[in-house]
Amino acid sequence: MARLISLQPKATEIVSTEDSLSQRTWHNRQRSENMSTATVTRSTRLIGDPEAIEATLRPSAGLEHQAIALETKHLSRSLVGRVLVNDVSVQVQPGEVLAVVGPSGAGKSSFLRLLNRLDEPTGGTVCLNGQDYHELTPRELRRRVGMVMQMAYLFAGTVAANVAFGPQQCGGRLRPEEIASLLDRVGLFGYQERDVSNLSGGEAQRVSLARTLANTPEALLLDEPTSALDDVSARGIEDLVLSIVRERRMTCVIVTHNTVQAHRIADRTMILEAGKLVTIGPTKEVLRDR
Repeated sequence: MARLISLQPKATEIVSTEDSLSQRTWHNRQRSENMSTATVTRSTRLIGDPEAIEATLRPSAGLEHQAIALETKHLSRSLVGRVLVNDVSVQVQPGEVLAVVGPSGAGKSSFLRLLNRLDEPTGGTVCLNGQDYHELTPRELRRRVGMVMQMAYLFAGTVAANVAFGPQQCGGRLRPEEIASLLDRVGLFGYQERDVSNLSGGEAQRVSLARTLANTPEALLLDEPTSALDDVSARGIEDLVLSIVRERRMTCVIVTHNTVQAHRIADRTMILEAGKLVTIGPTKEVLRDR
């Protein structure tokens, strides 16, 4: 059995992650962050191309109504008498980025894990392109709905072996040039033979993303993918994800505690509190006062 390596980020890449704040403290912090974002945005609009800025803030701005790629129907999960996710129904279009925000313990990661059955719902279901995901095998579902975790868990060995892992599990095989192309796409040209134990945190997240993309997923789930990275590495991952979502018209759901990040990359944002959906809508409207 392959051994998993959890790659901790280098000291220069470590930033504080979400802690156990009360909902009041969380809301106060978000209002402060939002004021900073608004100041930066207003200043940028004076010196930049407004259309380019809008494209950065809204990667899929102006999405026309189209078929629903990912849909939750009354999705719920309870565990030992505790409700983690409570009757959540949302729809996400192809090419759309949906951010999931809320205070610590709101059920954000629990909700995300239900989307590809890493955890089993105790109520409701999820549909992928109109098909109930219980009709799919877990392996097929997780190939079509890829996930990148907060910390990159890579198998011991080379970068190339990690990227090739997913297709191998489905009976496929990536050619060396395909692996090279995937690594080039995530900014890791020539990394094929590098040992994963020698990667930085940012490099490890890029390998994790390449490994997920190797399965050609239809949807991409991101669980705090930049929370352990420095600002430069985090923005690099954000830009990379947005460009790939544009290219492939993938559906993307990202959990983040950082509303500034949600403003940068999400078309819409949903707020969870105590496992319940409080509101959902365009990011600039939902997070206006947060």
